[in-house]
Amino acid sequence: MKFRRNPLPRRLVDVLCFLTIVVVIPLGILYDFIFVLPAYHQPGGYAYAFTVLTVIFMFLNGIANLIACMIVDTSVDQERVVLYSSGDVEPLNWRHCAICDKLAPPRSWHCKACGVCILKRDHHCMFTGCCIGHLNYRYFVCFVFYLFVLSAHLLAYNSIHLKNFFSLLTIFHFWTEPWGMLHKHLLSLNVLLFVLTSVTLVNNVPHMLRGRVCTECKSPHKYNCGVNYNLKNIFGQQMYIAWLSPLIESQLADDGYTWKSKTVDDKLE
Repeated sequence: MKFRRNPLPRRLVDVLCFLTIVVVIPLGILYDFIFVLPAYHQPGGYAYAFTVLTVIFMFLNGIANLIACMIVDTSVDQERVVLYSSGDVEPLNWRHCAICDKLAPPRSWHCKACGVCILKRDHHCMFTGCCIGHLNYRYFVCFVFYLFVLSAHLLAYNSIHLKNFFSLLTIFHFWTEPWGMLHKHLLSLNVLLFVLTSVTLVNNVPHMLRGRVCTECKSPHKYNCGVNYNLKNIFGQQMYIAWLSPLIESQLADDGYTWKSKTVDDKLE
């Protein structure tokens, strides 16, 4: 597995989104630990400790997958292109990238922000500052999944806390009292994170199960080889445990340069 030489976000919008994840969200979690959770669980008790450890696990796992997504190089390796293109290229459905002025494998597309062709490119993610493709799609999905569970978990506590504020204060004092205003902004961030991760999962899960990416959703897809094989092309051979940690090695079913397809299988039959 290759790693990117410069994994840091380059565009301003990517930097701002990245900082939101690694700076703003931890501050929101710290606020919940200090002011929200003690209202419902005794600090030092088992319930409080379990909740804190669960939140920390989900956040750290989300950040770990975010980092893995950023550092893994999922661009086209030109050395491998030379090896594959030494034979007959046309039957492999390879094409010529006009921007790179080089051959590109099937399902790979050029990204203007990254400046390279990406294997099985899905989209350019503003939060990671890089493209999501064949080799880092697993980490992206796990990153979004853990943030979704984290936001849903904290949203439940923050919503109850908001209701209790209303029972103790008038509406006017809630929106003008400093702690009330702080909780309002953090709750808004919590809701936004929950909505973004929910929409992302709803949009990506059907594509995952059908063995395709967002750029292929409008065309008949020949790479749908069954749910089990499609998921192995994302999470690898160890897909049942790969989601637990990005450190778990899990070999993908295809290499990103040649693809198993229903068309080929039908011809063989």
